Amino acid sequence: MQPYALLFACCIACPVTAQAVEVSSETAGELRLNGFATLVATRADSGGAADYRSANYLSAGSDRTREWDFQNDSILGLQALWSPPVSGVTVVAQGVLANDTHDDFKPRMDWLFVGWQPSDAVKVRAGRTPFPAMMDSEVRWLGHARLTTTPQPETYFHLPMTSLDGASLRWRHDIEGRYLQLRAGFGQTDFDTASRTGVSSVDLRRVTAGSVELGGEVWRAYLGGFRTQARVHSAPLASLHNALAALAPSQPVAGEMAAAYPTDWFPVSQVSLGFEYLGAPWSFKTEAVRRSSDTLLIYAVRGWYAVGGYTIGAFTPFVTAGRQWQNSDLSPKQLPTGTPGGAALSAFYNATLIGLAQRRIGAGVRYDLPGGAALKLQYDRLKLDEANSRGMFVNPQPGFIGRTDPINVLSLALDYQF
Repeated sequence: MQPYALLFACCIACPVTAQAVEVSSETAGELRLNGFATLVATRADSGGAADYRSANYLSAGSDRTREWDFQNDSILGLQALWSPPVSGVTVVAQGVLANDTHDDFKPRMDWLFVGWQPSDAVKVRAGRTPFPAMMDSEVRWLGHARLTTTPQPETYFHLPMTSLDGASLRWRHDIEGRYLQLRAGFGQTDFDTASRTGVSSVDLRRVTAGSVELGGEVWRAYLGGFRTQARVHSAPLASLHNALAALAPSQPVAGEMAAAYPTDWFPVSQVSLGFEYLGAPWSFKTEAVRRSSDTLLIYAVRGWYAVGGYTIGAFTPFVTAGRQWQNSDLSPKQLPTGTPGGAALSAFYNATLIGLAQRRIGAGVRYDLPGGAALKLQYDRLKLDEANSRGMFVNPQPGFIGRTDPINVLSLALDYQF
């Protein structure tokens, strides 16, 4: 399905009053329908040498660079919340129509869980729930909830999964205009993502997550993280691992190279810290992430962003900046001369050592329309930080990696919710 169908849906939806649909009866309970849509058009002056990808899913693309990309960040979502005639119980289903890693615009069930709230302080959810990572995990798809055209790439670019199959527990305590909220979650998930050698599939099991959030009427502070066991399926990298592992008994460096691309499970952990202030007319938000991994299948990464805005009537101009980099060892390695197949294996291994380091500064404006819609315009200037970096671009052509010239990115968005 093409994103122009989403544009048509937005045009049909926008004149409708921005009210949720509610149906209720004494025997069946209450059903509430909410929806949201975002249409994003993005243009990056990469000279056709790479495809820009921001944050939702790292699309591997279709081996072509679009002059204007309407597909990567556009989304249509519908959420149904059913409150049966059972005290404290809710059932939530959220489906989204969005681009996937194979560059197809397809529907998928993002949330499907049963919630139980035995008291004002405690809430339990079981099923397919939001992936419990970082400040915006509950509203990641909702473009209307943020100033910028897309989620901030320095943190959300590295998190292509949005849901978790499992259970979560929330405890919240309110006192004198402030609150303390604790969350814990456990589960598993799987997804496809773009890698340096094509599309790879990733399994995450035994995901254990937790967060603490402290806030008031116009501010909140967040600390959260998760730990998981990961396994990555990539045919080219599995072949590389097996060939290097076979040489490891006689060549220790081959063992080190093979360990960078394991075919079995390995641990990954992540911690994020954030703060948000929404005291009109000023707004400010910042977040930092630190992910740890001992393999090159999933990089150890660091990233941060900040965005600040000032509202004047229906307009909110804003400025933003961020930086991301990998903390993994991307030093080239060479098998000893004379090793059978050593030259080809070394070349393949070293060709995979592509970094993510980049800096970004940007500015934009948001205009809030009556009826639940918002228009946004944003300009970003990106600079690749290292000679082996591709930043947040995929499908790089020869000569793009390590590009020294800045890359200008222009994006426009229409957000709507009801």
